[in-house]
Amino acid sequence: MTPAARFLSIIALLFLYTGSYDAAASLKISGHVTHPAGDTVSVMYNDNRLAWYPEEHRAVLDAKGNFSMEIPFPGGTFILTEFRHGDHVAEFFPVDGDSLYISVDVAHFDSSIRYSGRGAATQNFVARHTVERGRFNNYTVRLRNHIAATPDDYLKAINQELAVEKVFTSEHGKGVPASFIRLWNAGYMFYNYFFIEQYPQMHEMQRVRRYTDTIPQELYTVVKSLPDSLNDDYIQLPSYLLYLSGLYETRLRAAGYGVPVSDSGNARRLLDSVNALAFRRMPSRSGEYFIAQSLYARARVQQLERTRSVFASFSTRWPLSEYMPLLLKQIELAERLSKDMPAPDFNVTMADGSMVRLSELRGKVVHITFWAAWCRQCVAEMRVMERKVKDMLTSKPVEFVYVSLDDDTAAAGQLLQQLNLTGNFTYTTGNWYSEPAQLYGVQSLPAYFLVDRTGHFAVTHPPSPQQSIELMVAISRLY
Repeated sequence: MTPAARFLSIIALLFLYTGSYDAAASLKISGHVTHPAGDTVSVMYNDNRLAWYPEEHRAVLDAKGNFSMEIPFPGGTFILTEFRHGDHVAEFFPVDGDSLYISVDVAHFDSSIRYSGRGAATQNFVARHTVERGRFNNYTVRLRNHIAATPDDYLKAINQELAVEKVFTSEHGKGVPASFIRLWNAGYMFYNYFFIEQYPQMHEMQRVRRYTDTIPQELYTVVKSLPDSLNDDYIQLPSYLLYLSGLYETRLRAAGYGVPVSDSGNARRLLDSVNALAFRRMPSRSGEYFIAQSLYARARVQQLERTRSVFASFSTRWPLSEYMPLLLKQIELAERLSKDMPAPDFNVTMADGSMVRLSELRGKVVHITFWAAWCRQCVAEMRVMERKVKDMLTSKPVEFVYVSLDDDTAAAGQLLQQLNLTGNFTYTTGNWYSEPAQLYGVQSLPAYFLVDRTGHFAVTHPPSPQQSIELMVAISRLY
């Protein structure tokens, strides 16, 4: 079967596939807010293991501070969810079918939040943990605090952190469903395993105070304590997915197969070995996730032929995978945004205030930056662009277009004035879901694109402003 025919057959299968989502599953939440800081509350969760595409549902407070909502909710397991009001956030772990009543005094948000109704015992346990031990993901901060220790001392320290969590669960988990306690404890355990995987590089980077992929082999002694704890029952746990992501690569590096990132040939062979182990040894849902995540993360940064080859193996093994829609979209983006493909058209606000289409700038090289005021790296690299790159290209007709994904356009504009930056600044609404961001497949910030004088992408991955010489050379080659 040709690649094109195989692609069409997969599309056909997707129309038949309904996925694991239960349309009848729902979550009921109502409650009362004292001393409200706004007129709405929201509930947010992520039902996507490959990327952050959160589901958010809002309810309006009535005059007395009451609210109520019933929302669709993934079936089958407890899911980390956030209850938001103003600047306040409480995490809880509902399961489909729960019917919760939340009462909270915003003046004492964390300490006052209480739950009643179906599922309340679980959520009151989580609320107590937030007050006494911190939020669930704060545990990773405590593990990072020990990174400077020697391998033996690091293992002792993080095992002690895990022991403390188990004591808390034992003392306060009475009345909480055993299925949740098992998941809760596993969540911390897999965070430990993930940090064991990360320890060699994180320790060395902290020691030399810079990024490095040259790791002393003795740091990998911690990996001897890392078990093959593969279990599809934990596929909803973010920490289990993190553990999966580094398990086999860490084991291979510990066995002496570590290669620097700059050695692209051996790096590809290492990844091939990791994928082969995942296909052969991981249980079905875990292996499906691992290969899908690898494909999704690398589709935009590796050669398309390599992506297509791995995708062919994946679709043969898991033809009805729940990840198919996202993978197909990501591969389509990689193809559409690659070198020599036409740059999608959108409105550009020029420095003089006029509005033009990107296509009207043909004849000039166009450098596009997607940014946001809250993105510190964006702002830092925009400063580098202003102080280095532009100064080296004064004789070249280059248009620098900065596309803001800020909802607060006034704040973004004020920041630009403070930085005294020049260029063409376009403001959008809808942040990640704005038309330009969707057209250019922007999934992280900053994001850069270089368009040649014919309106086509000049390179698939342009150098960043920090790589000022490389960027200047890439632009100069277009004249």
